[in-house]
Amino acid sequence: MAISVNTVYQRVLAIANKEQRGYITPQEFNLFANQAQMKTFEQYFYDINQFNRMPGNSTEYSDMLHILEEKIAPFRVNGASLLSTTTSFEDTFEADITGWTSVNGGNGTVTYVPPAAANSYDGGIKILQNANGAGIYAESATFSLVADKKYVVKYALIDMLEPATYSILIEDGAASSHQFTAYEPAVGSFEFTFIADTTGVHNIQIRNLDESNNSKYITIGNISITEFDNATLPADLYRLGEILYKASTSIYPTTVAEINSNEATSYNLSPLARPTTSNPAYVRSGANSVKVYPTLESGATVTCNYIKAPTEASWGYNLVLGNALYNSTTSTDFQLHASEESSLVFDILALAGISMEKMGLTQVADNEEGKKIQQEKS
Repeated sequence: MAISVNTVYQRVLAIANKEQRGYITPQEFNLFANQAQMKTFEQYFYDINQFNRMPGNSTEYSDMLHILEEKIAPFRVNGASLLSTTTSFEDTFEADITGWTSVNGGNGTVTYVPPAAANSYDGGIKILQNANGAGIYAESATFSLVADKKYVVKYALIDMLEPATYSILIEDGAASSHQFTAYEPAVGSFEFTFIADTTGVHNIQIRNLDESNNSKYITIGNISITEFDNATLPADLYRLGEILYKASTSIYPTTVAEINSNEATSYNLSPLARPTTSNPAYVRSGANSVKVYPTLESGATVTCNYIKAPTEASWGYNLVLGNALYNSTTSTDFQLHASEESSLVFDILALAGISMEKMGLTQVADNEEGKKIQQEKS
């Protein structure tokens, strides 16, 4: 149950007025409120550490560890995916093949196949070989990739007069390329993954490699390249728990061990200690990111358990004749457990007293909060 931000504000105003310490504006209250909420929330983790070192009890509703776990429970998030995707290139060929050019045009043609009933209204690009030679290629417009990032290429082969082979090639215009070759072509949807070697401009080549001079062709209905990122942590993460790796062939996930960057270098150079899908590891590479070893294989997933941060509280209001009147539709209540209401009131009063240079108000609030803490921890 959330704590009403309006109830807390009215109690703060009532106590401050009783002590004749002045008025606390809504703007000041909202600043103090969120500082007080985060102070209380952060204290949970230190209290858990403290009570873990003390004998508990089996009395229902009064075991301190159980109480603290109950307070944190609304902020637990389990099984959050670390997998995000960003499309680097995509063409569905629904309108035209603008941006694609023919390479080795003397060996055949690259033409547009418009959507029609005969192809289930799935437009495509047709690469036809009609002369002996090194094959005929369709080359895409350029796009950017980032070195060491994982990408998946997805495409659909919607029609063909079976050539000997065809290939999908991702290249950077220099020495680096990634290629998938089909030696026994079949109509259907396909995909393959690769790790980019270089950062910068790349393109796709769809290559009909037949050399039989029998007008063999392939028609690609759509093609895309998507970046897979298993490194970015959730935006609302406050404290990270377990990271779990689940291979495509596994029923249950495996806990990913945390190591530091120096250990990662040593382990990856060792044939025996190198992380595997059955014994993965990760490095905390930044405040909002991790690096998981080994590289995520096709179909695998990486998830995490974490504690999210409380949403910022806000006392919303409308000005009526110069007075601030509470507006519930623009307000956000505290997310803390209902038992923390008095702590929030005292902490906000203490901060307000410091702001207004009314140390008497701060002392009153500190005394009341001290009594509460002593009761909880005695």
